[in-house]
Amino acid sequence: MITGAGVVASDAPAFAAAVEERIASADGWLRDRRRAAWDAFTAMPLPSSQRDEDWRRTDISKLRLGSFAPGEAIDEDLIAAIRRRRDRAAANAALLVDAAPVTRIEQSDELTAAGVVLSPLDEAATLHPELVERVLASVGVGESAFVALWNAMWSGGAFIYVPHSVNASVPVWVAHSAAGDHAATFPATVVLLEDNASLTLVDDYLSAAGEEELFSDALTVVVAGRDARLDHCVLQQWGENVWHVALHRTVLAQNARLRMFGATLGARLQKAYWEVLLDGPGAEADISGVAFGDASQHLDHQSLQAHRAPQTTSRLKLKVAVRDRARSVYSGLIDVDRIAQQTDAYVQNRNLILSHGATADSVPRLEIRANDVRCGHGATAGHIDDDHRFYLMARGVSEADADRLIVRGFLDDALAHCPHQGFADLVGDLLDHELEGDAQAGVALVGA
Repeated sequence: MITGAGVVASDAPAFAAAVEERIASADGWLRDRRRAAWDAFTAMPLPSSQRDEDWRRTDISKLRLGSFAPGEAIDEDLIAAIRRRRDRAAANAALLVDAAPVTRIEQSDELTAAGVVLSPLDEAATLHPELVERVLASVGVGESAFVALWNAMWSGGAFIYVPHSVNASVPVWVAHSAAGDHAATFPATVVLLEDNASLTLVDDYLSAAGEEELFSDALTVVVAGRDARLDHCVLQQWGENVWHVALHRTVLAQNARLRMFGATLGARLQKAYWEVLLDGPGAEADISGVAFGDASQHLDHQSLQAHRAPQTTSRLKLKVAVRDRARSVYSGLIDVDRIAQQTDAYVQNRNLILSHGATADSVPRLEIRANDVRCGHGATAGHIDDDHRFYLMARGVSEADADRLIVRGFLDDALAHCPHQGFADLVGDLLDHELEGDAQAGVALVGA
């Protein structure tokens, strides 16, 4: 077994055994990548709120990684719940259920006829190794402890390839799930859009409502070629006792465009990185999201808008509401390279605090090395405006209904940027349940 200065193999025997199996079953570059990732993981400590700036406001000292093991297969009731939400939001979407070790695929005839490839990631690594390697090259094996662990441990997963000048005429819905107390899952979505291709992608993270403790270490990486278009929707609705760490990274070539919308409702603790690397001149990114935290949830979002070429544009807007003892943390960086002249970028985070015990921290930052740019940031945290409440109550609206209307209107400002109307409607319904006091950590199963 491999040991090191960080998490030694004996601390996580289930992971160590699984990694050895994955290394043994892989070939060539993937075998080397997995072994390098495991070496990196075992040589570094897990992040610490005492030591690491990224994690200063997010404490994972209670995460006992060695108590988790690769999860069991999810049951048919959860599969049915996944289909219901897909049907509700995008009935025509192709469906991939990433529930390692098995990826289920319900293909679309339109996508197949257009040459779009939908497959398990492990299968694609064998059949299309050059395509998978091309995308994964955008993620270093040892960027962080959790990225290293993901690189070593992922299994199953989803791979999507859209050929040159192909418009994927229907969305692709990728559902990531897990089951079993103390199960660990490593969700994977890897996407390659060739030049002038387009795709609508949904990443859906969910588990059954309940107290099962799960660990999710997720990665979505997209490489978008010249003039490509990606609409990316992310919904996180893990159960109330799930630890969720995620990296969503999109690399944009010349004149490529990203529209991303994320909704965060579940998990005990989340640390999610939303990153866009604008590598080509004229690339554009429009990122928006909503989060609703209650009970003792801890929801941490960290964003990066990395401008590496001239005449690039990015916008980010995150709206958050927290109540009870929930805490939201947001840290956002606009990073402008020396050659990225005429960059136009903005980041804003607005927080609505609904209870005295809830908190919200916001740290937007700029690092600018070019001299011809337009960049800015904004952050606010506050309570429901008494004047707004009085205005509605003076017109016969009850106080409780007035508060719900105000909060929903606050979140709708970001929800309006969602690039897929059916997905926006689904998220809106989930937010309505939250505002009624029905927490949306995990999904209810019919027939369970």
